[in-house]
Amino acid sequence: MIELAGRTYEATIGSDVQRDGMYPEFADQHGHIVGQIFFSDFDRKMTVTLFESEVSVEVVEWMIATAKIRLPPTNPTLG
Repeated sequence: MIELAGRTYEATIGSDVQRDGMYPEFADQHGHIVGQIFFSDFDRKMTVTLFESEVSVEVVEWMIATAKIRLPPTNPTLG
């Protein structure tokens, strides 16, 4: 858990067989999901989805840093 911009957040890792990848999901202290960063095993790309209209840059930066650490690294030999 981390406190940013006056709220407490945590990341939970999940996987999605249908989309062929995994993701950390980011929720606030009330369990409200703020965003998700999906890593595709197919094309080895990460995509960001925000579920709130306004998310502070500080929170988005933490989300991206967390995803880079917790998701599989991009392997250049795989594309």
